[in-house]
Amino acid sequence: MSVLEVRDAAVTLDRRVIWQGATFRLERGAVAAVLGPNGAGKSTLLRAVVGLVPLSAGAVSVFGAPPHRGDPRVGYVAQSRAADTLSTMTGRDYVGLGYDGPTVGWRRDRARADVVARALALTGTTTFADRPLRTLSGGQHQRIAIAHATVFRPELLLLDEPLAGLDLAAQAEVVDLINLVRDQTGAAVLVVAHDLNPLAPIVDRVVWIARGHVRCGSPDDVVNEATLSELYGHPIEIVHTARGRRVIVGLDEEFAHPHPHGHVHENEDPHAHLDEVYDEVTR
Repeated sequence: MSVLEVRDAAVTLDRRVIWQGATFRLERGAVAAVLGPNGAGKSTLLRAVVGLVPLSAGAVSVFGAPPHRGDPRVGYVAQSRAADTLSTMTGRDYVGLGYDGPTVGWRRDRARADVVARALALTGTTTFADRPLRTLSGGQHQRIAIAHATVFRPELLLLDEPLAGLDLAAQAEVVDLINLVRDQTGAAVLVVAHDLNPLAPIVDRVVWIARGHVRCGSPDDVVNEATLSELYGHPIEIVHTARGRRVIVGLDEEFAHPHPHGHVHENEDPHAHLDEVYDEVTR
């Protein structure tokens, strides 16, 4: 039985089709990246998986049954909110909110402390867990958020833009953490992102949403010129750098990789500077 199965699913909001024709499976231990332009409905897909958004067609099953709110087997990290940076709550307190003990009294408190400590240890956040959220860096905040979502060691982990706003070094740390959690728990992971490159070493599947349509498959099956050109309705070029990164040319501005010094000369390698920028940031 698949952890997650989406069959010819569609979502319509306010009489507008957000996306349709989504079909894919996610097995235990697999990592799938959800990609596409802003407003395409990437976050909507995650909300449909946790039962927060109804489908207008098709079906979603989680562990062989329709999704429902509050399933402890599903961990969910929503997009970060600016208000979190103003909170006086500590990281440990925030992770503790993910615990919903069945009883009250000292037994519940002790169990809660043990479960929280285990989640902090799994995510490597113990050293800064007692600091207020507002004092944490973006990468530390995301690690605490993942700890919050893994208090019950979920079998399905949904991450909405965990790399947004992070520099490349912090992105690499979060990707390493996602991989660690997947290895340690065996969870299937569905992660929304804007760029495949940071996630490429751990991604098994790609779900690309654009113009109301969805393409699903292996990274090579989806992230190629023919598939993306069909999906966007105009020619898309993909340039592979010497280090295996994919530079996608012809998409919306959010996917563009601008030359760090402005103009690219006609005979100049258009992606050579991209590797230099990655190296400079992560050095």
